[in-house]
Amino acid sequence: MTRRQIILGAAALATAATGALWGATVPARAHDATGPNGGQLIDAGKYHVELVGKGTRLEVFVTDANDAPLPATGFKALAILVIEGKPQRIPLQPEGTDRLTGTAPAPLPSPPKGVVQLTAPDGTVVQARFN
Repeated sequence: MTRRQIILGAAALATAATGALWGATVPARAHDATGPNGGQLIDAGKYHVELVGKGTRLEVFVTDANDAPLPATGFKALAILVIEGKPQRIPLQPEGTDRLTGTAPAPLPSPPKGVVQLTAPDGTVVQARFN
């Protein structure tokens, strides 16, 4: 094997590894639609996350890849949203069986913009970006 073949092979391997790394860290955004509760719907890993803002109340609904609602129990979440031009951290807690909720310090813009970090009961962490 020549030096040129070794260098080209190493470059190809580095390019493939970089592509795999980016594919693993950039959240999918295939849905980008309106969810069944009237909020923004975003793909986040193996979940679909719907973000609904009503006044200062924030609701997050989680479904599986087949759009079947998942119980909120066992999920933990943190929303980091831009409100009045500043990032605000809003902890979300399970409420009822189908949603996580939290309260913003000021009325939410429509639509809300920011990130929801979701920790599933199995420890999987995903992020849903709402732009």
